[in-house]
Amino acid sequence: MNAAEALAEGTARLGAAGVESPGVDAEWLLAHVLDCPRPELPLQRNVQLTPEQVDQWAELLAGREARIPLQHLLGTANFCGLELAVNEHVLIPRPETELLAEAAWKMAGAMDAPRVVDIGTGSGCLAIAIAANTPKAEVHALDIAPEALAVARANAERHKTLITFHEGNACESLPGAPWQIIVSNPPYIPSADLAELQPEVRNHDPALALDGGADGLSIYRAIIPHALAALAVDGRLLLEVGDGQAPAVGEIIAQHGGCVQEIVSDLNNIERIVVASRGES
Repeated sequence: MNAAEALAEGTARLGAAGVESPGVDAEWLLAHVLDCPRPELPLQRNVQLTPEQVDQWAELLAGREARIPLQHLLGTANFCGLELAVNEHVLIPRPETELLAEAAWKMAGAMDAPRVVDIGTGSGCLAIAIAANTPKAEVHALDIAPEALAVARANAERHKTLITFHEGNACESLPGAPWQIIVSNPPYIPSADLAELQPEVRNHDPALALDGGADGLSIYRAIIPHALAALAVDGRLLLEVGDGQAPAVGEIIAQHGGCVQEIVSDLNNIERIVVASRGES
């Protein structure tokens, strides 16, 4: 079997399995097997796969047919140009969350020596992106799951970013105040909607990182009071929200004495990032 034949087979099989982008995913898997950049695949069309590569290709293809996420099969996900290890213990970083990371590091970059904390760090993607782009920031990251923290620590070490990790529950308290920037991508999917998610998400992302309670807002209600109380006077709270949730999250912020300073929309014109302060500052 040569590379072109493998790619044709993979595209057909993944399409039949209901994979959303079968050709693209087949290319990523084959590039992984051939240990070459994906853009170089056209140059590899006539390359014969070794018996070992044929076995690896068959295993990866079967995994993707079973709707195991592409990132789990490859072992990594790209976030803000950073390659991060991911597994079943952490949420696979989404492209829209890059908007949250960029907003946070730009804000931190305008401050003298900001103290930043990432609530529910998961893979560490937000904390690592902020630290990599704002060397003068003191970056901390908090997660309730020790398995997630192990992934985040390994990713931080991989990218040589200095981050202080904490195991804890921000729904109960947020130590270390005052913080100039608090950033979080909480779970915001309503519990009843979980069953309708794609198999890659429903069966392989941790439920703890997805389930936002009956209306998707349970974690916001729990963390916002602690976050606002822990903000510096001139600090900012940056929260990623689901489609249509920005007004409701803004109301929760107002109920606890905070003030929404800005709402940032993503590339699909969905209100995605809520930026808030303690009051009118």
